[in-house]
Formats: sequence, C-alpha cells, structure tokens
Amino acid sequence: MSKTQIMLEKPSAVWVSNDKIKEKVDANYMHYRFIELLDIKMDDNSNHFEVKENGDLINTLTDYTANGSFESLNKNVNYTNSLGIPFIRIKNMSENGLVLDDLKYIDTHTYNFLKKSKLEGNEILFSKTGANLGLAMVFPYGFGKASLADNIFKVEYKSEYDTHYIAAFINCKFGKLWVERLSQGSAQPTIIKDSFRQIKIPIPSSEIQKHIGDKVRRGEELREEAKRLREEAEEIINKLINLDSLIEKGKECTVISKWVDSINVRGRVDGQYYISPITEINKYMASTDVGLVSLKEVAKVGKGFSFSSDENIEGIPYVRISDLEDLLIDYSEVVNTDYKTYQQKKNAQLKEYDLVMAITGATIGKVSVFYSKEIEKATLSADTAYVRFNNPTDSIAYLLYLKTIIGQVSITQGITGATNKHLAIEDIKNIILPKFDEKIKETVRNKIVQSIDNIYNSKQLIQEAKQDIEDLIEGKFDMLKLNDTTTESR
Repeated sequence: MSKTQIMLEKPSAVWVSNDKIKEKVDANYMHYRFIELLDIKMDDNSNHFEVKENGDLINTLTDYTANGSFESLNKNVNYTNSLGIPFIRIKNMSENGLVLDDLKYIDTHTYNFLKKSKLEGNEILFSKTGANLGLAMVFPYGFGKASLADNIFKVEYKSEYDTHYIAAFINCKFGKLWVERLSQGSAQPTIIKDSFRQIKIPIPSSEIQKHIGDKVRRGEELREEAKRLREEAEEIINKLINLDSLIEKGKECTVISKWVDSINVRGRVDGQYYISPITEINKYMASTDVGLVSLKEVAKVGKGFSFSSDENIEGIPYVRISDLEDLLIDYSEVVNTDYKTYQQKKNAQLKEYDLVMAITGATIGKVSVFYSKEIEKATLSADTAYVRFNNPTDSIAYLLYLKTIIGQVSITQGITGATNKHLAIEDIKNIILPKFDEKIKETVRNKIVQSIDNIYNSKQLIQEAKQDIEDLIEGKFDMLKLNDTTTESR
C-alpha cells in the first residue's frame, strides 16, 4: 500500500499512512509538492540509484564538523588585515566556488580558538540560515589556512561518496526542495543539524557520481585558471603604471584645501573636484614614461533609461547596478525590457566590449564589461552608463586600470551630491587614462577574455552537473554520457 496519496492540491490535502507520520508530523513537510516531487520520484525503483539519508553519508569520525556552532563569534573573533587568516562567510560562498570579494581575516589566536571551524579542504560548506539558506560548495584543497563563520555547516563525508556530487545535488532543484521542506522559521529561515541530516540523497553508482562530480571539479579548475590569468593581466597593468608609486603619491597629495590657478579651472567650480589627489597623480604619471589621454579622446560615453514593469516579461536584458559583477555582468537575476522599448532606446543599446559603470548611489565606480558567449543584446538602466572605446577591444585593459585604486579615484573625482551621489556623463568623459602600447593591450585582452571564457564554461559545467542529477531522478539520465571523458578533472 502506498504510504502517501495526494487527495487535493489547493488546499494541499495528503493521505499519509502511520509509518510515514513517524518521519515528521507537519503539514508543510507533507505538502503535496514535496510528496509529488520528492517522495514519489525518489522512491521510483526503476531509476539508477538508491536513496540514503544525509546523516548516513557523513564521516562518523568527524561528525562534530556538522555542528557549525563555534561559540559566540561576536565575543571571540578578532578581525585583522589581509596578512591574517581568511574567514569564510556565507557571502564568500557560491555554487561556482569561493567568492573572494570582501573577504575578512582573523588573527592566529582566533583561528586557534575556533578549533571546529578550521578548514582543510574537500569539506562541503552548507549555509544553514539567511537569504542563501541551503547553498552548498566544496572547500578547495590547496587554499591554505582558513576558518568558518558560525552560520555555515562544515561537513566531511565518507570516502566512498563523491563530495562534489553531493554538493551538486544539494544545489539542484531537488536539493533545494529538501532544504525548503526541512527548514524552520519565517523571518529568518534556518535548518538545524538534525534536519540537515534528514535530507535524502540519491546515491547512484560510483561511476555516475564521478561523472557528475568531475564536471564540478573541472569547473573549479577553470575558475582557478581564470584567477591566475586575471592576476597576470593585472600585474602587467600595475607594473606599466607603477601602481605602488602612484598609491604613495596619492597619500602625499591628500589635502582638505587647495589653491587652484584660474587657468587650471575647467568645467567644475567646486572644492571637492580639485582636492582629489588624482590631479597630482596624473601630473606625476605625465612626468614618467606613461603618456596620458582623456577618456573622451578615445571613447564615447552614454547612459541608460528608466523602465519599470510589474511583469517578468520576455525580452532584452535591462542591466542595473545590482547586475554588475566583478568583471562581468551577472544575468542570473536580470530583468528584461520589451523588444519595442529596446528598439526605441537605440542610444542605450550595448555593444560587445562596452564597459558598464554605476553612476549613482553608494557603488559609483563599479564597472563591468559587456562580453558574453550567451547574451548578444542588452540595454542599460538610468543609474548606469556605458563607455564605448573607439577600438572596442581596448576596453579590457582600461577595465583593469579603472578597477585599480588609482582608477577608482579617477572615477570618483567627478562625484557630486552629499546624500544622493551622482556621476555626470561629462565627468566620465574627463577621466584621464594612461596610454597603453598596442601589444600590451592585446596581451591583457587575451588573458582576460580567456579568464572570462573560463568563468563562463565553469558555470556551464556546474549547471550541467545539476541537470544530470535532475535527469537521474526523473529517469532521463543518458547512460551513454559516461563514455564522455572531456570533463574529467585534470
């Protein structure tokens, strides 16, 4: 006899046998969606897997690692500078690996005190609360010393289970459903240790686990290669402009008042514009071998437009500040504008290699490049501007320059407003840039384009791994894929 039977969907009404009630007496747990999408599909004996509880997969010798409670961090954590030990928080996690932006560091005393939170590599990190509840990733080997925030579970699995496969399952739609089913609290959703251990995971053959896990591992390798290529490109730019010297020069030129000869007053007549150290920094660059050029001499600048819709319409991506990632534009939560509006707003249509810059709010100067294998057309919101270089491929080298400390000072010099900050198009045009040799621009461009392509391919592999698991559960997994060795970890 079936243990469950869906009687009605709206409202959800499910008949449940006595032995099933022993799992959990909770209407949300027995909601028809979970019965239909989890219990029925995962109990299908015709599929190529068995189902085990998460707790049965965890290494019993290190089960304390699933605790995730490391005393009160507010009392016991001493933050320090970048010479300290990385402290991994939920904001440093993603399906695609570690996010090193806004990374915090702790001192050695704190690291030694928080014994349970030390990371070695190959553990699954699982966010147990907040907006990103249920996010899983494998902490990489070779990262070095690191410690963990107390809102993340650290889990070590038995050797016979592929950790990267398990992480991919937790991140796929079925894993997310299990997290939703077992979480508690409405204002601050949380999943406790015992509930985390109850997540049911399909366990296929080791061959299938490896095939799927290899995609995640290969994705990690591509991201590491992307990081290396970017660092090499940044080093080229930094050496070319002698960045360290420019930073020291900037410290010397920081003032709160300054006399300016009338001959040097141009465009703006306000103190904030002229006390910026960038003027002296540019003079210093001009005195060296670095030539200078104003942005308006080598590029066109334009801005976006206001658009709102209550519907999630099909159309053209409408890029906002929140969509600007590190190098790239993140389309995962982008909204669309309709085709008619896109055609009408020709001046805001993006072209390949355009730089997109935030021009309002707290993140003025945030800049990304419009380059994608996936998105061919996009347009801009009113709080962003584009910079289109006369030679489009030059933009990559200048993207890296604008991301340096000196480049950011160049951008922020033109900010107006105290509470509602804004950057005018004319002030963007007046930004002074160093001249780069064509060979330098080409070398930097090639490294960054390869880096971006690696990031894109990495994301694709992660999505493929999740899709493979979903196909496995739904009985659609193609066993012939096991003969494909192109994604094996190197």
